[in-house]
Amino acid sequence: MGIARRGGALALAGVLAAFLAGCGETPSPTPAIVAPAVSADQLVGKWGLASYRKDEDRARTIKEALAQCNKPYVINKGPSGGVMMYLADSKELSELVLKAGPSGQTYLGPPGDAGTADDRIVTNVDPNSFTTIWVDPDNASRYGTMVYERCGKR
Repeated sequence: MGIARRGGALALAGVLAAFLAGCGETPSPTPAIVAPAVSADQLVGKWGLASYRKDEDRARTIKEALAQCNKPYVINKGPSGGVMMYLADSKELSELVLKAGPSGQTYLGPPGDAGTADDRIVTNVDPNSFTTIWVDPDNASRYGTMVYERCGKR
């Protein structure tokens, strides 16, 4: 084999090796986004509402939320299929939507991307209760973890 041929073969082998090395790198997987764990219809109704800041206060707070059914927090269906609720520090009702996040969490907030500062994470969902945790640390410190208990169980 001549020097020119050998040099060309080595160059081709180098390019092929670089190409294969690039193929060997696997991109990090994109998290799957699934549907929210709760529907807007499940949130519509009259709710006793209370909040806590320490996890050990949850059981007591559930009882306090049920005691609030004499003046319930009312969640109505929104005109676009969401629910009518208050945002932090707002005196006006806003239509909030349920959004699926990339980590499998369900968010409740204004239309748009999941996990923004105005959103809440929805947890502990069953037909008669749900819990929300504010995404924004300032809102979380002021409002705590909010427990909603249905007035008149389903």
